[in-house]
Amino acid sequence: MERIHDIKAIAFGLLSPKVIKEMATVEITKPELYDSDGFPIEGGLADLRLGVIDPGMRCRVCGGRIGQCFGHFGYVQLVKPVINPLFAKKIYDLLRLTCRKCGALLVDKEELKKAKKLSDVLKKVAKRCPVCKAEQKEIKWEKPTTFFEGKRRLNAEEIRERLERIKDEDLPYLRIRGGRPEWMVITILPIPPVTVRPSITLETGGRSEDDLTHKLVDIVRINERLKRNLELGAPDFIIEDIWE
Repeated sequence: MERIHDIKAIAFGLLSPKVIKEMATVEITKPELYDSDGFPIEGGLADLRLGVIDPGMRCRVCGGRIGQCFGHFGYVQLVKPVINPLFAKKIYDLLRLTCRKCGALLVDKEELKKAKKLSDVLKKVAKRCPVCKAEQKEIKWEKPTTFFEGKRRLNAEEIRERLERIKDEDLPYLRIRGGRPEWMVITILPIPPVTVRPSITLETGGRSEDDLTHKLVDIVRINERLKRNLELGAPDFIIEDIWE
């Protein structure tokens, strides 16, 4: 009998947009799940490339039937980026500790190394960038994911651009491992397989979808609505209202 090797460590990290696309089998662009005949719609959240949960159907990726196919991931390309609320506090620290123009550290690296928490060195943040000499402005955070620079609100695109400027060699000092900081702002949303969110058939013959599927339907519908409004040239305040 083969011996299972001991697990020495488990590392958690952020999925990059590239990895999410590579592991996905289909892009989801339609909020509808089934057609009038009850067959999964291509490009919808029940697409057969996401796996199968109905007897008699085969997965279009692996060819497996129910019980054989464990499901496959899809993805949604977001029209506008969205801040991951789980990382809002971390983003807040990064915005205050790095230059608004070039992404350079505003605190000495030795101070960052000695600090137990990033918040311990915030009083030592330089008011001017030591690299590009740009004057820094006060950053405020309104929970869950709203950020202001002075009186001006920062949108998710601006925040992502700022995080992109942070150099790889500075990431260890900022307590970031397992990914890039801009990946905390979502541009591509992974869609879990249908086997993770199976529907059930009611006594009446109708379907009842999983709560996760209902929420994903809302996301896809709003995303497609936003895309149409952008193509029609809708004003920014209408775009923000739709996305929020």
